[in-house]
Amino acid sequence: MFAIDDLSDAIDVTREFLTPVRLWMWLKLALLVFFVGGAGFGSPTSFGGGGFGGEPTPGPGADLGTSVNVGEVLPVVIAVVAVVLVVGLTFLFVGSLFEFTLLESLRSGEVHVRRYTKRNVGHGTRLFGFRVALGLVGLVLLGVPVLAIVFSTSETVSLGLIGLLVLLAIPIGIAFAIVDRLTTVFVAPTMLKHNLGVVAAWKRFWPTLRGHWTEYVVYLLLVWVLQLVFTFVTGILFVILLIPFLLLLLIPVLGILVLLLGLPVILLGVLLIQVPIVTYLRYYALLVLGDTDTDLDLIPDQRAAVRGGGPDRTDEPGGGWNTDSDGPDGGDYGQGDTSDPWGRDESQNGNDTDSSDRDDDTGWGDSNGWDDGDDEDDRWK
Repeated sequence: MFAIDDLSDAIDVTREFLTPVRLWMWLKLALLVFFVGGAGFGSPTSFGGGGFGGEPTPGPGADLGTSVNVGEVLPVVIAVVAVVLVVGLTFLFVGSLFEFTLLESLRSGEVHVRRYTKRNVGHGTRLFGFRVALGLVGLVLLGVPVLAIVFSTSETVSLGLIGLLVLLAIPIGIAFAIVDRLTTVFVAPTMLKHNLGVVAAWKRFWPTLRGHWTEYVVYLLLVWVLQLVFTFVTGILFVILLIPFLLLLLIPVLGILVLLLGLPVILLGVLLIQVPIVTYLRYYALLVLGDTDTDLDLIPDQRAAVRGGGPDRTDEPGGGWNTDSDGPDGGDYGQGDTSDPWGRDESQNGNDTDSSDRDDDTGWGDSNGWDDGDDEDDRWK
């Protein structure tokens, strides 16, 4: 079964991509991981919309008559929701763009943050729109019962009704988490491979999903188990990183300095730990996708290399794969404009990335010494 066999192949592909360790490459991947989500799109509990257990249902001895004053908490809830909504949408938009930046990086073996992001603004925007629409559907499915309960009762709501809402949220959360995962790890690569929108990519992917549904069910189960393991390991490593930080906080003179500098260091450390985990999980999904449908294979050269008889990575400092296979537009590598590793016009999808964009004043260009040209001094290209 592909979903099982690809577990080991994903280790080999991940090792080839991440080694030898190049600090700037890992730092750029850490930036991408921060926005696309650690350990495969959040903690394992997010797979089930807050966990398979959910909130405990009040027992027979519980006082279901206990009430919460809606008028007192409603303004606070609205304010919190507004702040979370603005921050969340911004984060979601950047994360949607970086999904394709990460995919391009995994495919090419090189990490170019600005170049790959500009190239896929259209894809990222469409993915963002789909995610927002999916969230709105979920909000309606859960919000309508909440509003019905609020407006059909007095100022107090029974905890028993709250428990029923929680039970309703569990299956909805599971369903939406599955759709979001399939869209992120299978439909997004399909969008990139064939230059499709989200809906068109879902239509292209659907026959593959339906024809190999057992593979994808096994994949979902295995990924959920992997996320449990990775979250546990990451938690242990986080505690190990946190211990010296807490000890230094006990020193009165150094406490404030450690607090200001220590938190970013700990965050960076956690993100660097997440880099191989997220890379592995993404490669695993891409291997499963390509094995079930060769026409959707985004990493044929990496697959061939780890299974024998395929191209190897170059020995150049920038990494990459020696290959003559098709790029995103069906063009061969090494042909066309050599400034683009895919041999295509970077203005695809309406994103003009000619040389005039490389010398801007956005903070990513020459003014700060981070030119996005093709020379090796550009660490963020």
